[in-house]
Amino acid sequence: MMKHLQTMVMVGLLIFISTFAQADESSLDKAKNGAVELWEKTKTTTSEIVSSASDKAAEIGENSSEIGGKISQGAKETGQTIWDNMKELGAATSDGAKKGVSKIRDFVGDES
Repeated sequence: MMKHLQTMVMVGLLIFISTFAQADESSLDKAKNGAVELWEKTKTTTSEIVSSASDKAAEIGENSSEIGGKISQGAKETGQTIWDNMKELGAATSDGAKKGVSKIRDFVGDES
């Protein structure tokens, strides 16, 4: 009877231990699946962040290019206006100098 009781206790312990072993396997599988799912979400999120950042950088680049074009056009127009005014000023100065020399010659010629 003692051997029979020992056998029953051993069988009970084996059943008890196997239940924990199965529970541990199940827990490991759940942890593994959770880690795989987390990794997939991380990859997806990272990809979305990179794509969004790339789109924003392209948008900023386009805006900068557009603003640069406007500034360049404004600078060209301003430069042309200044150039035209300088030419007019140069022509007026030249005409004024010619008139001044002519008056001096006339005055000196009259005195002679």
